[in-house]
Amino acid sequence: MDDNKLIQDLKALPFYHSAMEKLTVSPDRLDENEKSFLLTVAIILLRKYERDRRLTSFVELGYSIILKYSLFFGDYAPLYDFSVNIGYYPIAQAITEFKQLQFSDIAASVIPTLINEGFKHDNLIETFSQKHTRDEILNSKSKDICYVAPTSFGKSSIILDHIATKWSVYKRFAIIVPTKSLLMQTYRAVRDRNFDAKIIIHDEMYNHEERFIAVLTQERALRLLDKHDIFFDCLYIDEAHRLLERDSRSILLSRLIKLNRKRWPNSEIVYLSPLITNVDNLKMDTSQEIFEQRIAFNIKEPEYFEYCTSGVVQKYNRFIDEFFPVDIYINMFAYITLNATKKTFCYLYAPRKIEQFADELAQIKDQIEISDTLNTVITNLKEYVHSDFYAIEYLKKGIIYLHGKMPDNVKEYLEYQYSQIPELQYIIANKVILEGVNLPINSLFILSGRNLHEKDLINLIGRVNRLDQVFSSPPKLEMLIPQIHFVNSDKYNRKHGNLGNKMRLLKSSVFADKVKNPILTNFDFDEAAEKGGIEKCKEIIESENTFFSIADDPVQELKRKMISLGMNSIFSLSDELCQMILNRIDRAKKYPRLHEIHFLDRLRSIFIIDFSASIVDEEFARLINDKAIAYYKMFFDSRKQSLNENIAREIRYFKQRIANGDSLMYIGESYGELPYQATGRSAYRNVYIDLSKKSDRQLANIAIVKQKMEEDFVSFKLRMFFQLMFDYSILDEEEYHRILYGTTDKKKIFLVKTGLTINLINRLERDDQLKNITFNKYGNLITNELFADYLRHADDFYRFELSRFL
Repeated sequence: MDDNKLIQDLKALPFYHSAMEKLTVSPDRLDENEKSFLLTVAIILLRKYERDRRLTSFVELGYSIILKYSLFFGDYAPLYDFSVNIGYYPIAQAITEFKQLQFSDIAASVIPTLINEGFKHDNLIETFSQKHTRDEILNSKSKDICYVAPTSFGKSSIILDHIATKWSVYKRFAIIVPTKSLLMQTYRAVRDRNFDAKIIIHDEMYNHEERFIAVLTQERALRLLDKHDIFFDCLYIDEAHRLLERDSRSILLSRLIKLNRKRWPNSEIVYLSPLITNVDNLKMDTSQEIFEQRIAFNIKEPEYFEYCTSGVVQKYNRFIDEFFPVDIYINMFAYITLNATKKTFCYLYAPRKIEQFADELAQIKDQIEISDTLNTVITNLKEYVHSDFYAIEYLKKGIIYLHGKMPDNVKEYLEYQYSQIPELQYIIANKVILEGVNLPINSLFILSGRNLHEKDLINLIGRVNRLDQVFSSPPKLEMLIPQIHFVNSDKYNRKHGNLGNKMRLLKSSVFADKVKNPILTNFDFDEAAEKGGIEKCKEIIESENTFFSIADDPVQELKRKMISLGMNSIFSLSDELCQMILNRIDRAKKYPRLHEIHFLDRLRSIFIIDFSASIVDEEFARLINDKAIAYYKMFFDSRKQSLNENIAREIRYFKQRIANGDSLMYIGESYGELPYQATGRSAYRNVYIDLSKKSDRQLANIAIVKQKMEEDFVSFKLRMFFQLMFDYSILDEEEYHRILYGTTDKKKIFLVKTGLTINLINRLERDDQLKNITFNKYGNLITNELFADYLRHADDFYRFELSRFL
């Protein structure tokens, strides 16, 4: 039954259509008959849903009508009755606690007490669905559980509650997160619950502990299992919808789940996501039975606006799938600034576009009054990053920008300050905002539709007006209707692009899963063949079969190990290639002065020279060039330095290249402006920039993003080669530790594994603070009062960096 189509068809009724248009555009125009009619429609829809729970669109429309009516007219009785009937208890409690409704009989007045007693959890009132799903998950005996709920419905707290519930049953828990930002956020949440166990956030932190809680990316978790013959009793897969994708990290995630289940068939797996429609699509084995718990309805009902390139603004009603003109503006910046709220998120896709938009917005904004707190942030950024960092001038206009090419500590510092400083109004970012801390956003302007599909939209919109903001004291029920703006422009979207088409995707709240991962049982090979992706799928399956097979000779063992490390994303792996690499390894090990050769030269001679036809990763392939190797030797030599020092060193490097007439530099697609050559690798792809065409300020900001790019390249790509070189004795242990951690000191290495940089650790050593950092009986870092006093007197940026880990 297509209940959404039934809802759409209602617009054929003239009286209904007219009333809905008024409710959408100007509710004050509704007369008493129209109000009564709409409330009657809402009640009928709710009753229909109560008789047939498949009619989810009916209750969504009914709720939308009542919510908008009650908030606009201040008549809270319909909203209260609906909330009590459907189980939206936080709304009902907010209405009664703040005297927005008076009760005339004793029975009705008892309801708030019953709600408070029965649905309060961690000092928050839960919806009926929240409590029911939480209880079902915590009491479930199933091996596979999937919790699907909108953003801000407590998926993180479910993980911690589940660990506490299973504490006497299991000993090894692992929470798998997709990014380092989420890793640290989750680590802090686990740490604050004070479980009696070691918390592991790096594969090399494991030291044969019987009990632990691991918070890891899939890469780190796989390395842990690869090095040790262990398994996780319980595995939590955060952002589980990523399993459906076909990228290398999604394949690694499915590999992790499969490997853990193979090692321990009774292991429990809990999948968590806001975006899975059919939980069977997560299966990797037809025998799996996934116990599903789903919160079907979102308590928020956004209002959608579209700014057209003509200046006309339209309001979209998803239930009748129509746009209604409501206003006109002289340009998009006038529209954005006049409709921005106290905390406004402007979404774009590409890092370079984010910076361009931030600059344009800053040019038209007046400087805000700079508080002492904000002035401290500006001073810190000058000291720790660079005085020409774009963000410094934008902060003075109440603007920050974020993207994935910004150094992690700087990005997280800016995120934190945005949440703390009221005068910071605008945050301009891409999907990186979904991977970090929860920010106090209360309006959203979407300026780019690139790679923004239905579920991405839902996830993005879910970031606006999180429920803890809505139901804080005093509650702000108007925030249940967040303002979402789609802003068309030729510059920031695409020429003649129409974001109205993206808005129409939202007319239904149910979207089919797109299963692209060939490891999953519901993957459609016929569809892949039609779309021309079957060969890639066969490669993936062949690689996974090799990974799970028992190697019967050295070549197959090397191939399996390379796949295990993820090198099949770097090479087109074949038995012939592995045989040649193995031959080179054997020859290198026999060379008596092997360890006198720089480790990068060793890497190049074994894995790169004469293998260009087998290398599929453009970034890695650059290491065939002497200049690239020389650059990374410099990069490794300077890793102990501070970010500011490394940026200054990078700028000097840029200027030296300009002086030498060698100004064309590879930077990748995010910032690339021109191709290096017309044929061969990088042909026709804009992956280079001309440094000689850049101002000093631009060079400084290129140096800032390049620090992050190179750190990611080393961490995600070169690291796998160093691991393999260590495993095959091309690197000794001392070299391996110096490359990865910048030191051979055991305590410093452990501190690096907890997330601290070697630069921070060296500063702590200089300040004689390492003696104030010790370990508790579980092996977790603890500090004493002397360190707490040291932290209190540290500057804001340094204190923030340390408090992320200590």
